Formats: sequence, structure tokens, C-alpha cells
Amino acid sequence: MSQEEIECPASASELYLAASPEEVEPARPMLTGDVFSGVTVPGTDGEEFAIVLTHPCSMRVDGVRLAERLLMVRVSLSDQIPFKRWQTGYFKVMPLPGLMGAHYSARFDEMGLVKSADLSTAERVACMTPYGVNLLQQRFIWYLTRFLVPTHRLGEVSETVFEEAEMEEEWVMQAIESGKDPGEAARTFHDWIRSSDESGETRQDLLKEPQHRAGLRRQMRKHLRG
Repeated sequence: MSQEEIECPASASELYLAASPEEVEPARPMLTGDVFSGVTVPGTDGEEFAIVLTHPCSMRVDGVRLAERLLMVRVSLSDQIPFKRWQTGYFKVMPLPGLMGAHYSARFDEMGLVKSADLSTAERVACMTPYGVNLLQQRFIWYLTRFLVPTHRLGEVSETVFEEAEMEEEWVMQAIESGKDPGEAARTFHDWIRSSDESGETRQDLLKEPQHRAGLRRQMRKHLRG
């Protein structure tokens, strides 16, 4: 495949669910593409920003507790990189235009394992859309292997993860609004989504089928009302 087939967004807005700290929803579970401030990536210079590269399926040991260390790369200020140039160069970075109102890049040549405990005191300043995460993974795979994986294929294997994250965010958000502990709410969601409904299948397995997702959301909202 040619380099020209590497993808780029039409605008910066396609990359982010939140592009600044005030936009970040605290109920959202940590995922690939989350950017944190006040994080030092081992082997790099200084404390700045860092973005999570670890896949969501690998970052938790039991569905709730984070693994001891997460793969992250340093994020630093950079020159503006035109979208059309994403396809033909700058393969050592994931450009992050519009992040906190400036131009940043995640540098794949400045990566390391960060203790997840360090993230508990760090501020999450941005979260990416599923498409943004797919673009991040596509560029990272290209940087490592020069093998091009279309973003739609990356999306196909991760869409269930993003659907579950959206449901967990809604569940925990309601708990926070009710004055409940968000950590406990995340655990109860974990138990609910992995339990079986009247069909005998776990809700997590049913979530893999797009035709069941609307029904599962209704189930969840009914459960929360109860």
C-alpha cells in the first residue's frame, strides 16, 4: 500500500470528545488516547503531557483496576502540521491540532511505561473520539512496522469497547449526580455488564451485536431507575 493511503481527519474536531480539561467528563473510564498533564514518561526529558497507547482490553486486570503500568508517549508543543501532510510524512508523531487551543504532537520515539498510580494525581486534559483513537493506532502501527491497517478495521475490533465505555460513563455519571462513589459505581457496572440477562447470555457478549445495543441501553436505564 502507498503512503498516501494513511488517513487524516477533515478537521481537528473529529479527533476529540474533549480537547481541554474543562471538557473532560470525569465519569468517562480511562481509554486509549486520553491525554494527561503532569506525567513523566520514563526515558524522556521532563514532566509535560502524555497520551495513553495501551489498548483498553489490556489496561485493566479485572475490568476495573488499572494494570500496574501503561504504555504512554510524550506529548509536546509542535509546529502546525497540515492535514494533507499527515499522509506523506511526520510518521514519528501523531499530530494533535487544537489540543488545549494549541498545536501538539505525540512522539512515538519518546515512549515508556508509566505507573498507573501516577495517573491518579495527574489531570486528564483530553479524550479522543473512536476515530481519533483509530488514527492514533494506525500511525503507531505504521511507525513500528510500515504496515498500513485501515482505520475501519481498527474500528471493527474496538467498537464494542467504545460502546461499553459510553454505557459505563452514563452509569457512573448518574451515580456521581446522586452523590455516590464513582469507583464503586464503576465496579457495579462491571458486575452488571458481565452478568446474564433473561436470554442466558452475558450483556457484554450481547453488546458485540449491534442489533442488541439499543435494548441493552434500555435495560441499563431501567436498572438505574430501579
